[in-house]
Amino acid sequence: MEADADDELIASITPDVMKCLVRSGFFEKLDDLLCPTDDSRQREGCHGDYKISESILLASEFEHTDLDDIFGVLRSQGGCCDCEILYNVAESSRLKTQYWRSRAERLKDPIKHSDE
Repeated sequence: MEADADDELIASITPDVMKCLVRSGFFEKLDDLLCPTDDSRQREGCHGDYKISESILLASEFEHTDLDDIFGVLRSQGGCCDCEILYNVAESSRLKTQYWRSRAERLKDPIKHSDE
């Protein structure tokens, strides 16, 4: 019963959470770190968690108490870690474009989860 209530809550807050994320530039900021446009900038590695996203959200003045709701919404849309947010949740991203380009050219995936 509790899982159903959680699912209902996530479904009810998803549109508003997504509006807040878009308005804050969250997806662009995450894309800038995982797939920078400037070759002189080091690409951040995804660790299979929300480490990078959490730092962006907190720097964007989201409350620490909001993070569970935000990550619940992102998970519900297939964003189970930093890179999957850009692959599965964001409307578009350089990371997603680079991924599909590499698949079409039969190259390795542009991002792998880091062991660090």
